[in-house]
Amino acid sequence: MRNTVKRALFLVLMLVLCWGNSAPLGWAEKSHSIVEEVWAWVENGELRIQAALASTQPKILLTVIQDDEKKSLTLREESRLSVAINPSSTGPLSVQLRLSSQEKPIGDWQLTVPETVNVSDKGLTIREESWDKKAAKKEEAIELIANENADEELNRDTDENGDGTEGNEQQGSIQEWADDFYDEFTVEDKSNEAALRSRAVIFELEPNDTFGKADWLFDGKDGRGRIAKSGDVDMWKIKATKDGMMNVSLREIPHGQDYNLYVYNAEQEEMGKSEKSGNSDESVEGIAIEKNKWYYVKVSGNGNSYHKDFYYVIRADVLADQENGKVDEYEPNNTIQTAYELPSDYSASLIGNLHSRTDVDFYRFSFSLASTLFIDLKDMPEGMDIDLYLLDESGKELAKSEKPKNANEQIIFNTNPGTYLIKVMASKRSGFTPNSYKLTAVAKTIPVILIPGIGGSRLEAEEGGKTTEIWLGLGDSLVGINDPKHRRLLSLEPIRPNSVDVGPREQGVTIYPERADEGFSAIEYLSYSPLDPVRNMTEQYYSMVKKLEKTGYRKHRTIFAMPYDWRYSSTKNSTYLKEKIDLALQRSGARQVHLVVHSMGGLLVRETLLSNVSYQSKVNRIVYMGTPFLGSPRAYQAIRFGYNFSIPWMAEDTGRIISEYAPAVYELLPSKKYFETVSFLKKNRNDLYTYDEFLQDKKVQLAYAPLVKQGGLLHEKWENKTINVPQYSIIGTGQPTFLGYWFDAYHNEWAPYYDTGLGDGTVPYISANYAQKDIKKRYYVAGEHAKLPTIPEVIEQVTQLLKGEEKVQPGLRNAATRKANYLYYVISQEDRDFPRITFTKSGRTMTLDPEEREISEDLSIEYHNRIAVIRVLDDEEIEFASPAPQVDKPTPRYFIDRFSSDDSKAYQETGRRYILDEAGLTEVSNEEAA
Repeated sequence: MRNTVKRALFLVLMLVLCWGNSAPLGWAEKSHSIVEEVWAWVENGELRIQAALASTQPKILLTVIQDDEKKSLTLREESRLSVAINPSSTGPLSVQLRLSSQEKPIGDWQLTVPETVNVSDKGLTIREESWDKKAAKKEEAIELIANENADEELNRDTDENGDGTEGNEQQGSIQEWADDFYDEFTVEDKSNEAALRSRAVIFELEPNDTFGKADWLFDGKDGRGRIAKSGDVDMWKIKATKDGMMNVSLREIPHGQDYNLYVYNAEQEEMGKSEKSGNSDESVEGIAIEKNKWYYVKVSGNGNSYHKDFYYVIRADVLADQENGKVDEYEPNNTIQTAYELPSDYSASLIGNLHSRTDVDFYRFSFSLASTLFIDLKDMPEGMDIDLYLLDESGKELAKSEKPKNANEQIIFNTNPGTYLIKVMASKRSGFTPNSYKLTAVAKTIPVILIPGIGGSRLEAEEGGKTTEIWLGLGDSLVGINDPKHRRLLSLEPIRPNSVDVGPREQGVTIYPERADEGFSAIEYLSYSPLDPVRNMTEQYYSMVKKLEKTGYRKHRTIFAMPYDWRYSSTKNSTYLKEKIDLALQRSGARQVHLVVHSMGGLLVRETLLSNVSYQSKVNRIVYMGTPFLGSPRAYQAIRFGYNFSIPWMAEDTGRIISEYAPAVYELLPSKKYFETVSFLKKNRNDLYTYDEFLQDKKVQLAYAPLVKQGGLLHEKWENKTINVPQYSIIGTGQPTFLGYWFDAYHNEWAPYYDTGLGDGTVPYISANYAQKDIKKRYYVAGEHAKLPTIPEVIEQVTQLLKGEEKVQPGLRNAATRKANYLYYVISQEDRDFPRITFTKSGRTMTLDPEEREISEDLSIEYHNRIAVIRVLDDEEIEFASPAPQVDKPTPRYFIDRFSSDDSKAYQETGRRYILDEAGLTEVSNEEAA
């Protein structure tokens, strides 16, 4: 009677605890009878969690789970718990509380890690902290969401974790079950088969060291015993209930001990044995048995092996018909070496089976592109607990699914192309019964989204029911962009004074990225001119798309184009990038995407992922090409003086009007960090403007301050926060690059100045090379900014990075070269008029004219107000013609500053100065020119 009442009370307690665990709990809300209140907040960059319990608990286990990591902390004799957690990522985090006497948690919550928490690069950590009385009043409180599905991983064996914490907890629970068992049974009850058979778990009843004193063992039910001292032997007996085969297993051998297993018939003749070294599981399988016959099992310690506290598990499984356990068509596949080879890029199902409890099935699985793997194991019979594992080719475990009993298993894993192994095996808790399982393996290619930079998306205009090309149309490449149409349709204005929200200046017009070929037409070329030189000059992603298709990607399924209206803020365009990411995931079936971005597209990506942290887990890799992380002086040029966006036939003044209120251009202005590094505005040859002076000095400040301020604030976020995604940066070098302006007081002119070929012609080296700690690797290539996505070596590097290969490809370098060949001329006219100078290059005569643009593959010509710059791309000198005498006014006199990598260091900054007049070209000193 005493024992019956005790069991009843124990059952009532368990029901109360389990009922209480189902109640939802938010931050600082009342919970069930054990957990009264719980709080979470951020303090000093750490995640803090406290829980108040209704009473002091002798032992409680607090477990934190994030991604594939799990850490536990055991607290004793506590009624209040307070811990500090350092997460390893910004992914969701689970917190669970469990009493040592229970399998189910008494509390299970999930929370989102705020951006203010410092992410640890040493993995997930947890430590005990002092109780904080002000927890309920914290400003950075975090909502805790009750998780109705307690983590089944908590009930796993401890030795699988390697730290022994869970093993000690499990053995503590087992001891309580043992105490309950021994309260009901004594050695005199060994003959009570019916009562013993009704128990969920059987424990040994000493003495049991002989055949005559053997303990009962029942088919498909665990027995537990201890080798409590040196020389101890445990004997078990089982009566066959059917003809067939029997498998016997010995599991959960204490760490550091070595137990052996033996099976005997009724005549005490040995039928099989297992004597593996160490605490590896022991098993004897395929023992032929006869109905109603007795069989005996012996467990003994090898040498002096024993453990007075830890219980082992002994189990016998009887198979009625040997044929039901026959091997499948994929055998032998019990080892990595004999793994069954699935066809390349396999995407199908198979039916296999485990022909014994210790059978292991391996399958080799290969695919050629980075993919999300979906591996499912289904249709297992009752009595079998089969687990699923993913290994690399060397056998290292990458992922696992170990759900209890015969629940379906699934692994979803994003990984690089290659060869992998799928392992199927019975869990340590599994019995054995004739079985089959259904294994499905599918590799869904991780799609690539191609994102251009500013000016890199062809735009269309819809006006009065008619759609026309507005950037860049066929006619633009033939006649040039200097017409009122572009200035009228592409210019923006604030929707109200001092607003950062802008809209079209021209009402009744809708501008949008070109939609043909789902956006690919908008980003492969900027012009589809029938003239090859013009079309090739404006190529962007065409060659890269072709390369990716050849590699195995498919348009609209695993490659996607992301054109966008590049005039608007990245905060607005991030909405469209999120939609494109979701579309790519839906079409491809994968769980992540790759982002390949050019120029300002990189800032769009950083804005999207930093402002929408949940999307970081949807991105596998980011590859930047020429991204101006700190901004570019070209943006200042565009807003103040005009810029042609690297479009040779576009007038600078058209670019100025388009840029005037375009938020994206302001977001490309050099940031405060840029100024702190080098600045880009000089009061003279030597004195630099500070960032505050740039904002306040009327000589240099830009007219529309709200957009300047917004751009600066966005850069503060982009430059100082990290993205939890592997990122790679490809940086162009070897091109003389515009670095900014210095004020020439003598001529009262803002004069441009350039580097010595360190940048890419558009983005200065310090900006493209800037890297937060979230960028894994940088690559350097001799190439011009606009051409980076078209360079064959860059395309190959991108292709390899998408496969997970980080090795530097031929044509690229690990470090930037500090020496480059360059030749350029800075030209001005003495009377400060525009220098309409005539020159000859490679037998062709050209004249600088802001109204008529010259297009040449070996020259790059740009205008800075009344100063012209000619960059010679093939380093061949040009010849300047003397100005013709004027009848009614003085003959023009020109200043030409020549900068060449062939000159000495003395000329690196100032160049060699020439004067061109009707007498010809004469070199002079700077003092003479002044």
